[in-house]
Amino acid sequence: MNAGFGRRTFIRTTAGTGLAAASGSAWAAEKPGTPAAGVPENSTDPYERAVWDARMEWARLPEDPRTAPYLGNGRLVARLVTARGGRAVRLLVDGPGTRPADPLPGRLDLVPLGTPTGISCALDLWHAELTGRISTTRGSITFSVLVDRHGPAVLLRASAEGGERVSFDAPPPDDRTRQLTWLHQGGGTHQLLAATAGTGRGTDEAALRALLTGDTDAVIERHRDWWRAYYRRAYVALPDRTLQRLHWIQMYGLAVVVDAEPERIGHAPALLAPSGHLDIGPVARALEQGPHHGHGHLTSALPGVGSKAGRTEHPVRASGALALWEAHRYTLDRRLLAELLRPALRRAVDYYAGFLYAGVDGLLHLPVTYSPGQADVTDCTYDLALVRWAVTTLIDTVRRVGDDDPRMADWQDIAARLTPYHKDDTGVMVGAGVRASGSHPLPSHLLWMLPLRERAGEGDQELARRSFAHWSSRREAWHGGSYAVAASLAAALGDARQALEMLHHLTGSGTATEGALAPNALYTHADSPFTAAPFEAGQALLELLVGAGSGPVDVFPAVPEDWRDVRIAGLRAPGGFVVDAARQEGRTRWVRVRGESDRPLTLRHGIEGDIEAWVSGPGDTGPGRRAEMRRTGPGTASFRPVEGGTLTVVRRGVDPDFDVYDVPAGNGGRRWGGSG
Repeated sequence: MNAGFGRRTFIRTTAGTGLAAASGSAWAAEKPGTPAAGVPENSTDPYERAVWDARMEWARLPEDPRTAPYLGNGRLVARLVTARGGRAVRLLVDGPGTRPADPLPGRLDLVPLGTPTGISCALDLWHAELTGRISTTRGSITFSVLVDRHGPAVLLRASAEGGERVSFDAPPPDDRTRQLTWLHQGGGTHQLLAATAGTGRGTDEAALRALLTGDTDAVIERHRDWWRAYYRRAYVALPDRTLQRLHWIQMYGLAVVVDAEPERIGHAPALLAPSGHLDIGPVARALEQGPHHGHGHLTSALPGVGSKAGRTEHPVRASGALALWEAHRYTLDRRLLAELLRPALRRAVDYYAGFLYAGVDGLLHLPVTYSPGQADVTDCTYDLALVRWAVTTLIDTVRRVGDDDPRMADWQDIAARLTPYHKDDTGVMVGAGVRASGSHPLPSHLLWMLPLRERAGEGDQELARRSFAHWSSRREAWHGGSYAVAASLAAALGDARQALEMLHHLTGSGTATEGALAPNALYTHADSPFTAAPFEAGQALLELLVGAGSGPVDVFPAVPEDWRDVRIAGLRAPGGFVVDAARQEGRTRWVRVRGESDRPLTLRHGIEGDIEAWVSGPGDTGPGRRAEMRRTGPGTASFRPVEGGTLTVVRRGVDPDFDVYDVPAGNGGRRWGGSG
């Protein structure tokens, strides 16, 4: 059985990867490099080259925080913008969260003596460090900024040349602005600054002083080690360089903005699981600390009053049950079921059970509830989908855990009698008598498709396609998030053409620009870096490469034909499997699957012609023993459990190259960043 978060799947990233590491010595004292300096042209590390290729560059630093470069560590997020009418570089320091009532970011300005004539910068994703240059009428200032991965501090170093000097100034605070504590050391031509947006000023100052007077270089090196190891968990190389860069930016964004506190579990991006980064999110922290019970808002989502209750989260989503189930799908960790998922689902189902009522048809119905962004409606599809998923998952969870529960008969009755979704010729409706008319940015009535991945009954695939087609045919009210959700829905349907159409629109690769991502690869319609991160788009891209459904492990299920060469390594599939694969000259050449559970493996490898398969154990240097397999369809075979081992399937006669490598670019691709 899977050993759980602590031993295999969720091993935390540490230093000591055995790789040659760039030295961080004298970081505090040395002069920052110029933007985009240090291109690793001589590097033979494919991970470093791929991540460096995804760096973002700005010829002019923007004024709008929504388009600005950003850094963070899951607790703090820092953004850099121009301020004071272009006279200064402003550091905005904030938390990563999504709460509208949060105070505005803390502010600190780097103000040169002369009048700036240009401000450029480059964001190095490999080390999560921003380097910039301010050219002025008096000289120039170069600066570097990072948010320490292991502490609550922003570090900034700046050096001046010519007649310039380094000077920091904090704009006057007000009661709406987050308190920013900062200390600096050095002279006018070179200074080192540490800042944090904490809560206790004396405590913050002591921590910052210890950082500045301690071994800053060791802090920098530990920070860089973490990021280098983080990126090496999985690898994606695509001929479409725009989408390849978007993937690596998404990996960067996960580590920057995902809050690991258990209370944020309802907001954990689904992208964490297939990319192999669950340990940086709230699910892992919840297993360590126990479930978070502070869901007072559950009692305010009152069915029967619809949107009059205000904008409240649905109890099932607020409980974090979806994130917990998604983590379990990929790890099969039983503790998730017993310790976290079962109590969360039970609270949500028992709460909603009190609002269900029996109709004259003998089925259970819902009073008026609000389908987010759409309408107040009885038998709301959005709520029905969540209740149906919650109760069926709860029944399944109790059975897997193996405990009896006195409420089981009640839950089974709800699952059996819950009314089906209302449908018409457009597909699944918003609710009773209400179809999805007009244009809506987000399809709340399609929640059953994704992320719930529910089979809606006979002809469910055709019904899903018809429902998706109806919503996606009206795009007048769409924003960037709409295209990301549409891409993920299309990918889940296995429709590569539609998924790529949406992704290319989102990335600005197509002809339209309305709804495209900002220069920093975030949505332009959202203010918080967390809510602005297009994680659904990253999830859609990975689902083209490794299927995320509950069936066979599906390798390259929806790769477009013009992607002649693709290389992936370390991507996760449901069931506790880790996948490596290579596509060359338009054909899948080989697939490797490492098993982290005792679950039998059905693999849709997609290799044409005769195949050979071996199973090797940990530490084996050769191919191992021949695998026992049973062909179950074209390009599909079933194998015995390979827990702790690796299954290799190759096309007969192919000599596989298991090294991680880049693939030829099919286009130059978009370089993220901009002119401001």
